[in-house]
Amino acid sequence: MQSFDFDQYNEQLRQKLSCGLNSGAESCFSEVMASFIDEVEEKLAQNLTPFDHEMLACAAGCGSCCMVNVAVLQPEAFNISTHLRQTRSVVELAQLKQELHQLTYLISDLNEEERIALNKSCAFLSVDGNCSIYPVRPLMCRSITSIDANDCRDALAMRALGEQRPITMNLFQKNLFDGAFKALAQALDSCGFDDRSQELTAAVLAYLEE
Repeated sequence: MQSFDFDQYNEQLRQKLSCGLNSGAESCFSEVMASFIDEVEEKLAQNLTPFDHEMLACAAGCGSCCMVNVAVLQPEAFNISTHLRQTRSVVELAQLKQELHQLTYLISDLNEEERIALNKSCAFLSVDGNCSIYPVRPLMCRSITSIDANDCRDALAMRALGEQRPITMNLFQKNLFDGAFKALAQALDSCGFDDRSQELTAAVLAYLEE
């Protein structure tokens, strides 16, 4: 991994986010998130080498890790709900809300091991294994990578049994997006918003039902 001052970069992100969120209205969330995500993704692209790209096994159609609890912050959930309203019909949204209700009921209060053992995929994973909200997917989803899809499946199977198995991933990408998540939470707190994380399914459903 290249030398990179994550603390300094995260503080820069926090300051920029605080300026964008300073209006105090949720209506700014989508605009702020679009700029924020673009910036972090650009920073990732600048620091990943061709070798890094070759090593990554993550690809459309896999979806092996899309059955874990995913934490999101308010602007992320708002951004996803806005994207869904813009890209899905009234009928599709009604069907999706039913699916979100069902999944929320099933996974409510489940810990990580129980969630994995349930073997129930994310509501936003399509039947062909693609992420249907990929352009606005959560920061925590962006942080996860793997160099071997089989390792992911094995690790999830063992996690459901209460055992830990390491997954080799790109640490720069993980640290970058984990730090971005913390920077967003800190900016929310400084601007008077709720900085607590929520489970993805319930958080998006709450916005879709407003």
